[in-house]
Amino acid sequence: MKKTSLQRRLFTYLVVILVVFILVQLGIYTWVEYRGWIEHPAEPFSVELEEVEAALVLNIVLLPVVLLLAWGASHRMLDPVRSIADTAQRIGDGDFDERIDTNAMADDEMHRLADTINAAFDRYDSAVQRLKRFVGDASHQLRTPLAAIRTMGEVAASRNRSAEEYRDAISDMLQELDRLRGVIEQLLALSRLEHGALRGRFRTINASDVVTGVASLYSPVCEENGIAFEQRADAGLQVNGIRELLTEMLANLVDNAVRHTPRSGSIRVGAQRRDNAIVLFVQDSGPGIPADMAERIFERFFQIPGSTGGGAGLGLALSREIAALHGGTLTLINPGQKGALFEARFPAYRPPAAPTGAASPDRARSSSS
Repeated sequence: MKKTSLQRRLFTYLVVILVVFILVQLGIYTWVEYRGWIEHPAEPFSVELEEVEAALVLNIVLLPVVLLLAWGASHRMLDPVRSIADTAQRIGDGDFDERIDTNAMADDEMHRLADTINAAFDRYDSAVQRLKRFVGDASHQLRTPLAAIRTMGEVAASRNRSAEEYRDAISDMLQELDRLRGVIEQLLALSRLEHGALRGRFRTINASDVVTGVASLYSPVCEENGIAFEQRADAGLQVNGIRELLTEMLANLVDNAVRHTPRSGSIRVGAQRRDNAIVLFVQDSGPGIPADMAERIFERFFQIPGSTGGGAGLGLALSREIAALHGGTLTLINPGQKGALFEARFPAYRPPAAPTGAASPDRARSSSS
């Protein structure tokens, strides 16, 4: 069964309203003429009816014009709906940059509907882009370790070997698998950092607890590698965010420092308040980062030429994404100098103001005494 278009239904409603209006108008006009004839019966009632007939003929003559205007009005009223439908069709066909043009729309319900749909299209496009980036990154980064594992297996299986050689081959393959797992976990973490969805999990957390948690993980590692580890965090530093993500961000920075700090070097980790902001910092005594690479190190998979750290080049990119999610920034403070210093700056948490007229705890205690 073929459905009637929205424009036809709207036109039908307008016509019904018009017909009812004409009938009511003629009824009222006839009643007025009849009452006039009752009060002044000098002329025959047929004369009064002639005026009613003239009004009816005029309405019939004007009816096609009115119907044409009603059709045009219904078409004009549905222009925003057609624009929304056409844009949605183009986006569905793969043109993700398309958006509904709201410049010609009045500031009414249709304009707000178009803004809401455009915002939904933006989130949809962002999700698609993240998926494309994840697929591209994964295919680019996973190809090398998979090929290495296959090569190790083929070499080990090419001829009979001793048990020790098999154990060495399996150990090498397990190391590659561990690196592969780390890359996959970091890629998944990057793809999940959707700002709108994660902000609902924000809580007030203590920045010093984040520093303490990361220090408990890496101080034994530093001791094993002969690296001095120093921890310093001011008390009462509160930020609004997700503790697990901030811990991961700081752990990535410390892990990066451990991999680039020589034996007998040092690493400092801490948190402090500066200018109404909370700063988490990590400083090492390694070779530092060249000034021309100060921003490139935050790109995915970028590694400083000649670096022997062994990472996948995702840690700093992930850390900057986490900082941005929390409304903060992550920067390299001293490019071109010995010993890299990274600082993540976040807005300090401000508790909601007390309602107007509410007594402070001190005032309440004094009044009760």
